Amino acid sequence: MTKEERYQASAEELLRLVGGRENIISAAHCATRLRLVLKDEEKADVDGILKVDLVKGQFANGGQFQIIIGSGTVNEVYKRFIETGGIAEATKSEVKQAAVQKMNPLQRLVKTLSDVFVPLIPALVASGLMMGLNNVLTANGLFVPGQSLVEAYPALSDIAAMINTFASAAYAFLPILIGFSATKMFGGNPYLGAVIGMIMVSGDLLNAYAYGTAVTEGTIPVWNILGITIEKVGYQGTVLPVLAASYILSFVEKKLHKYIPEILDNLLTPLLTVMITGFVTFTVVGGIMRTAGDMLTNSFVWMHDTLGIVGGMVLGFLYSPLTMTGMHHSLLPVDIQMVAAGGSFLLAIASCNNVAQGGATLCAMLRTKDKKLKSVAATSGVSAMLGITEPAMFGVNLKLKYPFYGAMVGSALGGGYVTMTNVLNTAPGTAGVVGFVCVPASSMLNFLIGALISIAAGFIFTYIMSNMKKFNKELEKKEVSAEEKADTSMGVFPAAEKNVICSPLTGTAIPMSEVPDDTFAAEVLGKGMAVIPSEGKVTAPCAGEISTLFDTKHAIGLTTEEGAELLIHVGVNTVELEGKYYEAHVAQGDQVKPGQLLLTFDIQKIQEAGYPVTTPVIIANTDDYKSVEGLKSGEVHCMEPLIKLEEA
Repeated sequence: MTKEERYQASAEELLRLVGGRENIISAAHCATRLRLVLKDEEKADVDGILKVDLVKGQFANGGQFQIIIGSGTVNEVYKRFIETGGIAEATKSEVKQAAVQKMNPLQRLVKTLSDVFVPLIPALVASGLMMGLNNVLTANGLFVPGQSLVEAYPALSDIAAMINTFASAAYAFLPILIGFSATKMFGGNPYLGAVIGMIMVSGDLLNAYAYGTAVTEGTIPVWNILGITIEKVGYQGTVLPVLAASYILSFVEKKLHKYIPEILDNLLTPLLTVMITGFVTFTVVGGIMRTAGDMLTNSFVWMHDTLGIVGGMVLGFLYSPLTMTGMHHSLLPVDIQMVAAGGSFLLAIASCNNVAQGGATLCAMLRTKDKKLKSVAATSGVSAMLGITEPAMFGVNLKLKYPFYGAMVGSALGGGYVTMTNVLNTAPGTAGVVGFVCVPASSMLNFLIGALISIAAGFIFTYIMSNMKKFNKELEKKEVSAEEKADTSMGVFPAAEKNVICSPLTGTAIPMSEVPDDTFAAEVLGKGMAVIPSEGKVTAPCAGEISTLFDTKHAIGLTTEEGAELLIHVGVNTVELEGKYYEAHVAQGDQVKPGQLLLTFDIQKIQEAGYPVTTPVIIANTDDYKSVEGLKSGEVHCMEPLIKLEEA
């Protein structure tokens, strides 16, 4: 069968398996995947899709049904897919918009919260871990009987005080961060959103943490404006009020841009936007949303206090499905508000879930005979223990099914234990074994015991289920499918000798497992390394031919003279930029020399648009090699050895 025949056969088969033309709302593709919006995803035969010749994986996210095919092939399959089905070609932004419109209100809410809070996670985690370090330094009896480290070694006191100052900043001024992120997401000026956040935590207002005392004493400061009494109270430690204020600000700003003459727009729109939003926030919306936030927090606290161990087990059991759908991000505002109120139980339960996924993945590594899956499981299992679960969950556990179920049981048992022992975190942190630093010293041991229970139970229940007839058949089916796919792979270019691929960028080299994208992190498209660039230039890492150059210029394929097929994908989800901030300096089919400039891109503008610039450098034909190993981590310079290939 020729390549063209394989493309056509795969396109026809995929069209049938997703439910036919009548089940497709829109279709587009990026550098590696078909991106479809389906009327009913239940009609799609996922198992059948995974058996299609050219398909490497499948997942659904954000209303999009994505089929992973690979660089240089996906565009050929897509072309035949839309021709066969009589489907109109769509852009990535059109598909994204269609996916959003397809979501129900709950899905839209979850997506909104995720879009606002996911960019804030690095800041919150950094601050949370610093708070944890401060806990370690100031915890009584943790290392020295009857004393904290600071008391035993006074020289550490100023270090602890400085760390505490650093750690407190992100939470003291959290409304500023949320205001910026939320306003940007709602389509307003993020800097005006930050201003609203600053106003809500202004030093001229009564600190929100002193509000209860002021109510009791009757000393709440107020403004009296035109007969209206407005409380001068800040919004420290709250989330919902600034979210509502950001939405109002974006709405007001858009309306003012529409009606104010252009000559006065830059002068009047920011002024009126901030004044109107501020007034509405302090008179109406702020108080309502503060109460709503308190009610939401109290409902979780009630569940924890009333249902006890049962509530912890239920939440632990359900946390994996929540993570799979992205809904766990919607719990971050609740966690923040509970921390502000004295302590949250969510970090401990989330940590039990993550380490249970890791334990289940390591068991799957021992049970499977698929060498590629073993390799993925080994690295992703460890990363799950440290809090990065997506590679383990999507790359291994959901593929085999039984490890995912085993992890759910492990998470439930661990969640029940940490709830029974009342483990509370006093700062948000990384949900993994390192999360113990974010709980009081008196709870650290119980946190670690809960984590060990989750790991052990996840491993044991995964092993038990792997021996059950139903799941054993599923395991064999996956392994046979993988072997069949390897046997039918095309484009084999045996390496004549060991080869080295140099870095096409200057920056920081990281393993693929740390790429913030499930598909890349699980190495579905192939093994390799990634670079977080410090310069916006991509150069040819070796001599070869430009095999693929996408219209969006965010990804480029290069086939080396030795036959290695490279995919350099600049950024994560940057296909959605549709070519903005990228410039190509070569064309498809060009022969290039080592060090020749291929692409330039604007790092700052891409990041400001909300996209990571982490750049995977993938060996797309990984299966043609005995091993693909990273040679460098940390600082790396352009044309410095990055990846070593060993012939099969």
